[in-house]
Amino acid sequence: MKVKRIAATAAIALAIATLHAQSPDDVSRLEQQGRRVYARSYRGITATGQYETADEAKARAEAGRRQDVRVEVHGNAAIVTGVETAGGGADRVLRIWVRDGDRWQIVAGQTTWIGERTDVPDLSGPLPAATPAPFTPTSAAEVAIWRSQDALMRSFSEADPESYRRFSTAQSLRMTTGGDAIPREQWLDTIAKRSRGPMAVVDEIRIAAFGEVGLVTLRGHEANPTRQSWVYLLQDGVWKLHLRYTSAIRN
Repeated sequence: MKVKRIAATAAIALAIATLHAQSPDDVSRLEQQGRRVYARSYRGITATGQYETADEAKARAEAGRRQDVRVEVHGNAAIVTGVETAGGGADRVLRIWVRDGDRWQIVAGQTTWIGERTDVPDLSGPLPAATPAPFTPTSAAEVAIWRSQDALMRSFSEADPESYRRFSTAQSLRMTTGGDAIPREQWLDTIAKRSRGPMAVVDEIRIAAFGEVGLVTLRGHEANPTRQSWVYLLQDGVWKLHLRYTSAIRN
């Protein structure tokens, strides 16, 4: 009986290990086949900086040729990044998939254009001069992720590269509104060379945790306002920024 229990336990462990090992292939296959399953709770950000629902995401033409697609699996969540081309233009894309049982679904995403575009809506222009109410986390996960988010924003305003290093992964990238990728070392150098300034003004803050992957979406009150996705990984008990995507808001 004991031998049978050991064998059964080993079989279950092998099945779980096999399922996890297959996960990157599962998401990669769905991506390459264009079979995108959106969760009802999906909320994305388009290249024009507008929020989109699952139905709106499905309605968009997404038959573009995919290039450099990369899938990172972290527990029951997968981060997909890549470049898609369609109609002569190129987009840098982000999608976050989450596994519910044996089914993968997209829960969030963002698109940014690469390069300059001429046939696009005008920038929305500055937001009204107002101070948004302070953000108040409502769960333990939100508190932990917001602690990292706040530290990263302060690191820039206070010209403190070491704080940014502490709360970001070694492979972290920041995507500009023009689709350029800024690696961490380059951004650390930027922070070190700048003068101290005011904290960034942000609102529309939403925080979600998908196991080992965290997500903060917000609106930035720059001269040309933006909507952003900050993707975090939980490493050694600390939420660390892994990716940041930014889209200028256009009318």
